[in-house]
Amino acid sequence: MINLLPPDLKEQIRFAKMNQMALRYLRVIIGVAIVIGVIFAGALYLVRQQAGSAVSSAASSQQTINSLNSTVIPEAQDAANRLTAIQYVQSTQTHFSQVIANLAGVLPQGVSIDSLTLNGDAKLPVNMAVTADTYDEALAVRNALATSPRIAYVDLEDISGSTSSNVTTYNVTVVIAFKAGEEQ
Repeated sequence: MINLLPPDLKEQIRFAKMNQMALRYLRVIIGVAIVIGVIFAGALYLVRQQAGSAVSSAASSQQTINSLNSTVIPEAQDAANRLTAIQYVQSTQTHFSQVIANLAGVLPQGVSIDSLTLNGDAKLPVNMAVTADTYDEALAVRNALATSPRIAYVDLEDISGSTSSNVTTYNVTVVIAFKAGEEQ
């Protein structure tokens, strides 16, 4: 179709079409801006709500921690004090099994410990009764015990023999004094 309209009118029609297109784009841009604004406003609302709940949750958690600290810390301190006391007692008490193992380790072959009167007091001598198979082993008990690094002095108190079923054994009573600090 041929447009026989004057050029000013043609130009007006062209600008009218461009204005309509510009208005459509403007409406779309405004609509998108409104949608984005609503999204941002909703996100801001949710963030503020979560921040408020996080603050209240942190406050209640801190209150719970403070209440537990008032009960748990004294209990933990008491337990630590008890453990320290137990460690002190363990380090200062006599370990009888170690003393007996050390004494048995230096005794001659064929000699066995019958009794040992350990009392945990380093100042008092200790009586020990042993049984030996031969008289020479009974005499060697004193010298063997003197080689122990724990013992300060050893004295033989008594050696007595007893025969049973044609087997003679010798009962030896020994008095032992430990070196300072070695009775444990």
